[in-house]
Amino acid sequence: MWRQITRSLQIFLLALSFLRDYRTIKRLRKKLSGSMLEEAEARVYARSGARVRRAALRLQGLIVKVGQFLSARADVLPLAFTRELTQLQDAVPGVAFRRIQSAVESELGAKLETVFSSFREEPIAAASLGQVHEAVLRDGQAVAVKVLRPGIERLAEIDLRALHRVVQVLYRFTKTGKRLRVNEIYAEFRKNVLEELDYRTEADHLKRFTKQFRDRPNIVVPRVYEEFVSRRVLVMEFMRGIKITDLEAMKTANIDPRGVVNILVDAYLEQLLAHGFVHLDPHPGNLFVLSDGRLCFLDFGMMADLPASEVSSFARLVRAALLRDLDTVVECMDELGFLQAHADRRFLRRALGVILDRITGIQLQKGPELDRFVDDFQNFLHDEPLVLQAKFMFLGRTIGMVAGVATSLHPNIKWMNILETRALPMLNRLLDDPNSQGQSAWKKSATDLIRRFLGDKAAIAADVILTQASETASASIRLPQSLERVLKQAEQGDLSIRLDLQEALFRIERQEKLLVRSVWVLCTCVSGVAGLYLQAKTAYTEADVAFVATGLFGVLTVFNLLNLARVRRERRRGPGRNHRRG
Repeated sequence: MWRQITRSLQIFLLALSFLRDYRTIKRLRKKLSGSMLEEAEARVYARSGARVRRAALRLQGLIVKVGQFLSARADVLPLAFTRELTQLQDAVPGVAFRRIQSAVESELGAKLETVFSSFREEPIAAASLGQVHEAVLRDGQAVAVKVLRPGIERLAEIDLRALHRVVQVLYRFTKTGKRLRVNEIYAEFRKNVLEELDYRTEADHLKRFTKQFRDRPNIVVPRVYEEFVSRRVLVMEFMRGIKITDLEAMKTANIDPRGVVNILVDAYLEQLLAHGFVHLDPHPGNLFVLSDGRLCFLDFGMMADLPASEVSSFARLVRAALLRDLDTVVECMDELGFLQAHADRRFLRRALGVILDRITGIQLQKGPELDRFVDDFQNFLHDEPLVLQAKFMFLGRTIGMVAGVATSLHPNIKWMNILETRALPMLNRLLDDPNSQGQSAWKKSATDLIRRFLGDKAAIAADVILTQASETASASIRLPQSLERVLKQAEQGDLSIRLDLQEALFRIERQEKLLVRSVWVLCTCVSGVAGLYLQAKTAYTEADVAFVATGLFGVLTVFNLLNLARVRRERRRGPGRNHRRG
């Protein structure tokens, strides 16, 4: 009882220290500015991170796990703070061997020497909840024995109660706690911890992940030894490899880091966009590169399991963002629960367009229009229109960790190129309408033909064009019904409805030009491939005709692009924008 009180009190005091740091930073912002302010803030954040690290190593238990979680959020937390916490990934001390031996023998119901011919006393890895020992089974098979720390369940119970009280105070008395929905984050964290405290659940995760990637030879998952799995002990195949961030070792083994990045990115795209069963802890200690360049995943305690509807919505959101289909992006965000009922969806669409422009390298011109947009965006955020569920915060942490590992291996990585060349073809395959198999087969035949003659990049471009053409054609079929409905409403003379009509007319014009452009591009590709084919067959006259047609269709495509750009410029300068603001 006394231990529980003192431990809970130390956790409360640690939480209160953040309030003191917050007040210190507020005072600094009143007194300093520029580089002096940045340096002063960095010192405060560094002291705060060091304080958390020392407390975690002193208290052990879940506080280490909280610190490790925070260390991976350099995308939202100050770098000076997270840098202090990164040491927690490898600084957790192991438990004395005699206690580990007792725990293993109790769980397996046999002496160590009965099950293992050898058992290394020093752990090869130690974490907040358990540790791993290298051993050899009686049949000579090298294995890794994962053992739950003795007494960790009791510590976890105490820590969860203390953290729950801290979260209740934050949620009830602070705006930040309500905005971040810390109660939901705690509930998701608690669920993950309880799953990690039962190694039978991890064994199930491991087997499911193995099945998920059974057709991917470049992904390796350790084998589970079913007869040696219990609540507190998990015996699996021992994997020897290179830590994924060890560039020198990869260079010595003649392994291309860029190839490893491709495997890692493809694996997570497949998890996120196809299966929804996601490995949530991809820190470097859980990712090994084998001697033949394959990627091995370890530690399956923390996993996300998204329902099929959310996987589909997320996949549609990513594809829509890559194709700049902003209406579908907003629709998918709504389906995933990211939007409050009062969110201004029209302005969100506009803001997403600006954000995507920035990501793709389009520079924003300074001036009154940009200033107005910034003011509008601040007002939009002030109304707190966005909601981020706790499970997506954990997924965000995972994506950030994957991006960090990939960038360390390939510093010049271009993420938009990666998404366009690797994610988009996968998304098009996944999201093809199962009721239009004839159309999908035709599209596959066309892209296969283009890939044969022009290579993978041309095939990807053709796949995107054909998908856009298909979606544009479907939208064009639906538009007359929508337009008729809008026209009937416009007869009532309502101003907002007249503005909707103007928007609908612009969309009709844009859809028409997109459809025409898609046809010209398709004709360009087909005639070019035909020219190459005829040239290969020594039909030079016919090949020349095909190449002339290719040039003609290419010119028509350029004219279509220039015309659409002109219409967009005129629309930006037109009066509709001012009416909408009024």
